[in-house]
Amino acid sequence: MENIRKDSASPSSWIKFLSFLLLVLTTLLWGTTFIITKNVVSHVPVFFYISIRFLFALIVLVPIILFRLKEVNKALIRAGILNGLIYFLALSTQTIGLQTTTAGKAGFITGLNSLIVPFLMWVGFKKPVKKRIWASVIISVVGMLLLMVDEVSGFVIGDIFEIFCAFFCAIYIILVDYHVNIKQLDVHAYCFTQIVMVFLASSLTMVISNETFIIKNLSLPFWLVMMYLGAIVTSLTFIFQNQAQVHVEPSKTAIIFALEPVFALLFASFLIGDEKITLQGLIGCSLIFVAILLAVIKNNGWEFKHELKDNILLQNDK
Repeated sequence: MENIRKDSASPSSWIKFLSFLLLVLTTLLWGTTFIITKNVVSHVPVFFYISIRFLFALIVLVPIILFRLKEVNKALIRAGILNGLIYFLALSTQTIGLQTTTAGKAGFITGLNSLIVPFLMWVGFKKPVKKRIWASVIISVVGMLLLMVDEVSGFVIGDIFEIFCAFFCAIYIILVDYHVNIKQLDVHAYCFTQIVMVFLASSLTMVISNETFIIKNLSLPFWLVMMYLGAIVTSLTFIFQNQAQVHVEPSKTAIIFALEPVFALLFASFLIGDEKITLQGLIGCSLIFVAILLAVIKNNGWEFKHELKDNILLQNDK
């Protein structure tokens, strides 16, 4: 009994518990972005919003990258550019979608990326799709139909953009796993390179699309919100996630991240926003949540990594 008490109070136990809390906090912070982003882009252009958000993120991460410069090489830069572009496409389609769809609905549709990943692995690397994934797809389709024909918002063009966002997120997940776990690129330098790419891509798109806005008309609350989204939600969650996943198993991490759409709905309908959702919509959300859990609850990140090793011809880019 004495040994049991000693083990339960060991530093490693506290580190794992703290890591678990950091992952929950990360998911909670992500959940706040849906309703906040929807409110922000009702006043400013989409790509201006993304540019400012990632500019604040870069400012916060500059001190970190200064200590990781020796890890930067051609392979890392190429990977960062590719993943940064995919992340930019995911964030752009999600933000554009939020202009017409509800934040709560967007959270659950985006969360379907957990179901899309196995099918992309099937198409790209011939990895068989398990029966529980097929069951998850059926459940999620029913849930999404109930959600999209909800009498409050109904089906809107923004829902299509959120589906595209889910696909881009799934591609992003696969590429990150490949570059970090297989190619073993430095995580912090890799993240910084991606954020630089998102900032550059959004700034260039802002200029090409000729977005119009008057910066001097933007109020202090706007800049405080952008600091929150950039410096905290974007930068700190990168750090929280990367550090915490060292001590939390991939399967448990996936389950924690499945809470993101739940948090998105809570913030959009009850805590920050006042979006309305019917009983039919809640049932649809519940079915999608069950489908996501069914897809990830037995998923093992190590198995996923080994599948990549078996199916991808690795080249030494370093």
